Amino acid sequence: MNPLVSTMYFAPQLIHGAGSVKNLGIACRTVQATSLFVLLSERTKNSLADALSSTGVPLHYFTDFQSEPTTLHLQHALGEFKKSQADGILAIGGGSALDLAKALSVLAANSGLAFCDIPQHNSLKKIPLIAVPTTAGTGSEVTKVAVITDTKKNRKLNPGHPALIPNIVVLDPELTVSMSPKVTAETGLDALAHAIEAFVSNLASPISDSFALEAIRLIGRSIRTAYHEPGNLKVRDDMLRGSLFAGLAFSNSSTNLAHATARPLGTRFQLPHGLSVALLHPYVISFGKDAACERYEEIAKALGVDNVLAFINELNEEFQLKEAIKHIDWEQFITQIPLLVEDALSGNGIKTNRKIPTTEDITGIYQKLLTDFTGG
Repeated sequence: MNPLVSTMYFAPQLIHGAGSVKNLGIACRTVQATSLFVLLSERTKNSLADALSSTGVPLHYFTDFQSEPTTLHLQHALGEFKKSQADGILAIGGGSALDLAKALSVLAANSGLAFCDIPQHNSLKKIPLIAVPTTAGTGSEVTKVAVITDTKKNRKLNPGHPALIPNIVVLDPELTVSMSPKVTAETGLDALAHAIEAFVSNLASPISDSFALEAIRLIGRSIRTAYHEPGNLKVRDDMLRGSLFAGLAFSNSSTNLAHATARPLGTRFQLPHGLSVALLHPYVISFGKDAACERYEEIAKALGVDNVLAFINELNEEFQLKEAIKHIDWEQFITQIPLLVEDALSGNGIKTNRKIPTTEDITGIYQKLLTDFTGG
């Protein structure tokens, strides 16, 4: 393909606005589902009882998964889905619920297909999927990627394919108001990293750039208020739309080194994905900014600041990220650095970095994290 030509992928339908979760019945009829397999937490199930009942079809609930879904959760979900005989899937939650549902929608429709082999197929069937995000961070509701941890390899897998994109997205800011300041910060910083990395990716296109810059503007102006004023519905909507635009941007260009280094850190030290990304993003910006000077200048303008790196560091400090990782065994971290580097190099986001990192470069990033957080 001509390098100046890009292909974009989008969710077919988006329902947006405060209270839009009440339109689940419309969404259900649109995908012609007569029975729904619903992935969500017990808490969400209880809080959205009325909206769920409005679908007007039988519901089969699946709540047996954790904040970081694994291949074991996926196999369990597949078994329960087959028992349910549902013909549609509804996912309500953060990136974990959405990613698990996306993987399920494709694997359930393609017997014998392995999760890691999804990208090897040009065309794949899928079970119709309705996605309702309750956090403003992953953008999973519009991306063609699903992240699942392989329990055997202790490594996050993130295959990409257009079939993974949900059929309908319901974007309701009211569902994000109950997020804690901690989750607001971590998911918001993840979304901001999605947008920034998409913009500096060497696969960026004029269209992905438009989504990335709008995401940067929305999140940059709203993340502090969302953290300090959780009930502010306007900034919650800004953050939710920013997360969606960031998802559209990176799904059609790529994330880069911040995500490549964050995935193994989160997996091996049981850290939330957004926190891992936020911790490593400043070191990645420092590593690659000279190779993308003009791009970072545009990002700074979109944020309304002079220095992108300083802005990210200020947010990390304001949101007390150091406190969130004080439990890490840093002696163990030292011994794990070679494995962290190996895992980072094996995943997505290395070749799309404007400055391609070496083993030594990535080792240096982890060592700087160690030094800054231990003083040694």
